[in-house]
Amino acid sequence: MILLIETSTTQCSVGLSQQGICVSSLSVNEAQYAHAEVLHVLITQLLDQEGIQPQDLVAVGVSKGPGSYTGLRIGVSAAKGLCFALQIPLISMDTLAVLAQEYVRPETRTVAVLDARRDEVYLGVYDAQGNTLMDPQPQVIVPGYFQKSIFLQEKLLFVGSGADKCHEIDPVLGADYHAAVWPHAAQMAGQVWRSFEAGVFEDIAYFEPSYLKDFIANKPQKKS
Repeated sequence: MILLIETSTTQCSVGLSQQGICVSSLSVNEAQYAHAEVLHVLITQLLDQEGIQPQDLVAVGVSKGPGSYTGLRIGVSAAKGLCFALQIPLISMDTLAVLAQEYVRPETRTVAVLDARRDEVYLGVYDAQGNTLMDPQPQVIVPGYFQKSIFLQEKLLFVGSGADKCHEIDPVLGADYHAAVWPHAAQMAGQVWRSFEAGVFEDIAYFEPSYLKDFIANKPQKKS
């Protein structure tokens, strides 16, 4: 069994997967970020619920960001602690890729967007198979931004807390927008399993969340 942890937004979720299939999951979504209080409780409840001992785990998968600094720190710290104590591999997955997994559609490009600050979002673009077309990055949304060629090839589906912001600032004709969705540990099962099979593991000692801190956003243009 692989334990999955996702804590990048207000939703704190955990899951257990076997050979790329999530067999059970639990989550709590509270606006005040109760991750520090609930994450280890959820992990314990999930293992007890499935009759799994920590020693039965073969790896831990964690959502690495971008997202809430506090939420990511809590999730990654828990994942690293378990991996170190159990001497099992740590596997990470981009948060926006996690968000996109549930919403990939034929002939559709999924734009996963998490709200950041002002007119800024964290944004990643994924094809109809969930493959990455644009790596996660901070982006200030301005009118005309979605006229780039990467957004003009297929129908667009915007998912995540930044979807409404994108629609408000630069609406795309014919696109669908779903803002009330959050990345969930259950959506990590397939990619984490593929990484496990390929032996793509993180260095437990040095791994840190992907905060995208180095990005310095330009000031949004003043509205006339």
